[in-house]
Amino acid sequence: MLTGGSLLAGVLMGLVLAGGLAVAARVLTRRWALTLVGALLGALVFPAEFVAVAIGTDGAVAQLGTTFLAWPFMTAVAALHSTDIAGRTRKRTWLWAPGRGPAPVAVRSVPEPRHGPS
Repeated sequence: MLTGGSLLAGVLMGLVLAGGLAVAARVLTRRWALTLVGALLGALVFPAEFVAVAIGTDGAVAQLGTTFLAWPFMTAVAALHSTDIAGRTRKRTWLWAPGRGPAPVAVRSVPEPRHGPS
């Protein structure tokens, strides 16, 4: 139960995280916004793993405590890689098949400074 439940929970967490980021990427164009959505989704889907560990270990305190301590790390990893998952990164080119690049990222244009008459 513990192995199968954790695997199933991991697959479900990945699907929810990737699906949520795919939907959010249609609306949000900024990388920081996708990072925030990734962190929120990572924090919200982790209880599925906690439940799988609770059922698999019959509520063993040490295993539940370790799983609970992994929660912030799971959230941080989901946040850090959310732009990769959503396809908005230009940092990790190895993720892309040859000939395909990442989706364009919105860049705020900075107006050029005006110079007075010389």
